[in-house]
Amino acid sequence: MAQTSATDSVRLSLQAHPHHDTVRVKLLNQLSRLYFTRDAEEAAKYAAEALKLSDSLQYTAGIVWAIRNQALVENTRGNLDKQMDLTMEALKMAEKYGYVHTTGVLYNDIGNILIEQNNPAQALVYQKKSLLIKRRFNEQVEIAKTLNNIGSSCMQLKQFNAALHYLRESEMLKLALHDKRGLGFTYENIGLIYEEQGRYDSALIYLERSLQYYTATDNKPGIGKARLNLGRVNTLLRRYARAAEQLQHAARINATLRNAKNEMIYYQYLAQLDSSRQDYIAALQHYHEYSLLKEKFFAAEKQRIIANTKEKYESEKKQAENLLLKEEQRAHLATIRKQRTLVAVCSFLLAILVPVAVLLYRLYRRQQELSRQLNSRNAEVSQQNMIILDQNAALGNLNQVKDKIFSVISHDLRSPLAILEGMLFLLRDNKLERDQFQEFTDELWRDMKNTAYMMDNLLNWASSQMKGIRVKADDFEITSIFNREFELLQTLSRQKEIRLSHQLLKPVMVFADPDMIKVVLRNLISNAIKFTPAGNNIHISGQVKGAFLEICVQDTGIGIPEKDQHKIFSNIYYSTSGTQNERGCGLGLSLSKDFVELNRGCIWFDSQPGTGTRFFFTVPLSEEDTNLQGYTIVVQEQIN
Repeated sequence: MAQTSATDSVRLSLQAHPHHDTVRVKLLNQLSRLYFTRDAEEAAKYAAEALKLSDSLQYTAGIVWAIRNQALVENTRGNLDKQMDLTMEALKMAEKYGYVHTTGVLYNDIGNILIEQNNPAQALVYQKKSLLIKRRFNEQVEIAKTLNNIGSSCMQLKQFNAALHYLRESEMLKLALHDKRGLGFTYENIGLIYEEQGRYDSALIYLERSLQYYTATDNKPGIGKARLNLGRVNTLLRRYARAAEQLQHAARINATLRNAKNEMIYYQYLAQLDSSRQDYIAALQHYHEYSLLKEKFFAAEKQRIIANTKEKYESEKKQAENLLLKEEQRAHLATIRKQRTLVAVCSFLLAILVPVAVLLYRLYRRQQELSRQLNSRNAEVSQQNMIILDQNAALGNLNQVKDKIFSVISHDLRSPLAILEGMLFLLRDNKLERDQFQEFTDELWRDMKNTAYMMDNLLNWASSQMKGIRVKADDFEITSIFNREFELLQTLSRQKEIRLSHQLLKPVMVFADPDMIKVVLRNLISNAIKFTPAGNNIHISGQVKGAFLEICVQDTGIGIPEKDQHKIFSNIYYSTSGTQNERGCGLGLSLSKDFVELNRGCIWFDSQPGTGTRFFFTVPLSEEDTNLQGYTIVVQEQIN
């Protein structure tokens, strides 16, 4: 009611102020801010009018707040990427013109977006910057908001005690300020923390308070979230009728908001409710709806990311082209003006015959200067075109990296996760006996271990393609790396009944990046396990040769077909299933080659199909170990 009254008051003030000035801009931005939680279309309309008027008045503060309001509207529509782009645009302007107070608000907005994008650690950085600025201005309302948001980030990081500390401080400020709208957010966060801790009765109390305040301030997105949360907690408390009622309310609200994520969560919670009521047929139907909406939601997110990337590229390209065209237009207009002046002067000179020769000579020199300037401008345009072509090539490379990441995620990572999800769903609902589930644990563990290695390779490869990896070389003892990797791979080799051994007799100091060498060892050994049948052997040996330690990983597996050997270290996507259908992303060996060469080493292999494969790579010795040349170090460790 208070918010409705405030909205009516501002709207009447706007109607009573027909002048197109900065006062009207402030009223339009204020109305947009009040409407965004109630009516996104109205909020967008007022923000667009404020932006247009601010632009015509060259009122930069109005432009910043209008763009910020447009970003908030995109949040209600679930377009987080678009919201982030608009917020960053507003932040750049605020920082450029020294709007410190506005910068604090925008830091807080960026933190909120990062929370919704499940990046709470980065969100905390922006939120704490925002809190420092707001404490400097002693704005109690804004301080309370930011404390609430810091609590949300801590909650996502599972730092529940810290989260409750910030939320309680926010609650005290908001109660003192009678901030009903803000209390809805704070009580929702406290309720979610208690739910995570299993304190469902306490969670129910605070979630009902959040619904009360959201309703009092007509915050429709907040009401929708509160109804979903109450449905979930009532299910956990076995208050099934109340849970069904809350979820029905949430569905009706979301029918007007059309928030795809909330609709997906609704069917997920409904399936959990049906399962708790032992209505397994309905649970399966609703879980199927949830799965379809989940796939549709993430597909839409993927398409939106691609569309935003393309739109951003096209926009930047058009801006560059417009700048070039404006420069050319200014040059042409200047030339035309000068030519007109030349004609007038020549006409005047014809009227006075005496100084004709001198003036013509000066005009000739002036024309030459104009020609030189025009040629210089043409050279600048050509240089700009070359820069645009280079940027296009860079964007093409980034698109290839992005496409490969999406391909691996959609084809290779989704399958084991979907199998695990299905098994856990059956186990949780007592549709699968624990003894039956135990029969699958070894296979599930192996699949998840392979998936973890696949994800490590994918992230390392993506970082290297985007030039984000740096070599941190140092002296270290390589046998310790061997021992740790052997411990990690023991269980995997034992499951396949493979005998794993290595030879390193004496500690050897090398000079390289230990994390990169660890990845290379893990990739080569896990690859050998993947393509070695049960009952066979894998042997790793090391020999000092010159200023390098040469390491060999030898298996008695199925070998590499000759027609495919040229693909092993290339950037071609090449991956085959192991002897027990293990999956891979096809990046491990290519990544290993990059890491070895970055550390001034070499990598090669020889393979006989049906007999086995040997992979070799070299690592530079530390200066203190160069006296070991020609010495073979042998220590045997067996894993049966």
